[in-house]
Amino acid sequence: MITTRIDPTPAIAKLEVMKRRLRAGVRAEVENGAARLLSRVQAKLSGEVLEARSGALLRSIQAETNEDEDGFGAQVFSDGSVPYARIQEYGGRVNIPALTPVHAKALAFAYGGRMVFAKSAAAHVVDIPERSYMRSSLAEFADAFTADIRRIVSDALS
Repeated sequence: MITTRIDPTPAIAKLEVMKRRLRAGVRAEVENGAARLLSRVQAKLSGEVLEARSGALLRSIQAETNEDEDGFGAQVFSDGSVPYARIQEYGGRVNIPALTPVHAKALAFAYGGRMVFAKSAAAHVVDIPERSYMRSSLAEFADAFTADIRRIVSDALS
């Protein structure tokens, strides 16, 4: 019987180098990707989808990345400080109660492109159309990001 003993140390060392290189590349791409996605969302909130009025929604959008032994994660999100963020993204209906002026003689509001003055306004429903700035940005971004991650993995394994 012939036995051959193969020392696995060089192969294990090479795999460790590949693992570190892969992890570093994916980490960098996830961080870069989160920044690119954040920038895309902010562009949509700067006039492409919504016209900024106060800038509060734009300022509420943040990006975070995280890493643990199992992998990497990234998210771009509204921090919750702007109550209308969700309805702008998904659309919906808003019930407006009857309004009367409290400290003035009349209400003043823009309607149909002109200023309107009224002693009161009846209760009514307002339909807010969907103006996706988050989901649409992710949909535009996803294929390129996936391709970049695949390229990094392929490079690290070659």
